[in-house]
Amino acid sequence: AVARTDAQLIERLRTLKGTREEVIANDELMQMMLPILRADFLLCGSFVYGVREPLHIPIHVFGGKQDSVSVEELLDWQEDAATGFSLDMFEGHHFYLVDEQAQLLRHLRRYAEQHLTRWRNSAARHLTRAAG
Repeated sequence: AVARTDAQLIERLRTLKGTREEVIANDELMQMMLPILRADFLLCGSFVYGVREPLHIPIHVFGGKQDSVSVEELLDWQEDAATGFSLDMFEGHHFYLVDEQAQLLRHLRRYAEQHLTRWRNSAARHLTRAAG
């Protein structure tokens, strides 16, 4: 549900744990940002999943262990992955990536290297077949 009042929206920001309290306490800044944030929440809240052809690329999902988005909800991304799916959970809430940035970047690099190696090996096999 989208926050109806400014106070509800500010409380939602607090529960997500991604906005510093000094930012929330700045009335002038919040009056400028609340319409933008409200529009963002409305857009995200209006998304309706539609069944579609799975993607022919691996999907890797990251999540925060204390986030309101559950592991089960994140696992739903498997339905959209035709060629591989994986999930990593980090300590933290919705904005876990702020506190876990170094660990997240290590994971991203490892997955990128794995997929690049797989792609190179596949491309080399196709070239060998084409030449043979």
